[in-house]
Amino acid sequence: MVQSSSPVDNSFGFVPQDAIVETQIPVDDFVTAKQKRLLTDSLYTSLRGQSFLVEANVGILHTHGQPLVVPDLILSLDVNETWWQQRHSPYFLWEFGKSPDLVLEIVTDRSGDEVNRKLSTYERLRVSYYVVFDPDKLTSDTSLTVYELRGKCYFEIAKINAEGRSIWLEQVGLGLILWQGDYEEKDNLWLRWCDGENHILPTGFELAKQELLDREEHEKRAERAESQLMQANQRAERTKKWANRLAEQLRTLGVDPDTI
Repeated sequence: MVQSSSPVDNSFGFVPQDAIVETQIPVDDFVTAKQKRLLTDSLYTSLRGQSFLVEANVGILHTHGQPLVVPDLILSLDVNETWWQQRHSPYFLWEFGKSPDLVLEIVTDRSGDEVNRKLSTYERLRVSYYVVFDPDKLTSDTSLTVYELRGKCYFEIAKINAEGRSIWLEQVGLGLILWQGDYEEKDNLWLRWCDGENHILPTGFELAKQELLDREEHEKRAERAESQLMQANQRAERTKKWANRLAEQLRTLGVDPDTI
């Protein structure tokens, strides 16, 4: 995440508690903004009816008087919906009663220190999964690296480079997959959520588009069925007319067609 210029030291994405609104405003580049939108939209589309929170650029405040840590994305499951009453506040750990289940950092330059200082901080906050997405491989030779908290320490559980490769995150019941494709009319390598069978979780637009395609296909099948029925009726009518003409011809020859 690119940060706006400010007298506040934010090399780690920290925001002093007294400068949450006026001093520190997160600024994303176009690709990063789309990537975050993709990850949030697809979960709110696909996990309807479940109690969770997934948001971008929301600060986590873990201790009174300490600065915020602001990951690019947080996911917290089974949250109490009363958090909306404090909707102008960051993610206060003592109010939610738990750490986020997953945090994601997107590497946009070489100064973010994602695999050192940030990793140590999220490890100390006991976040179950820490995900580093480095699509341009600015800090390593890996596009996606995933860490899982085991005991008090993070363990690297996946390093993924290839399109179509995925990692299943057992503790959150979701997978992550690298996907080359079109999102908001831009073709790119995107990080996406998936299910246990590597089926990508759709965004609202993708779901609506698929429903439209399904409806159009259903209408086409109905039209084909109606056309086939009409053709069958026409064939039956022609057959009936032919049978009637044949019967008339037999009668003119003195043959009762009903006795044949």
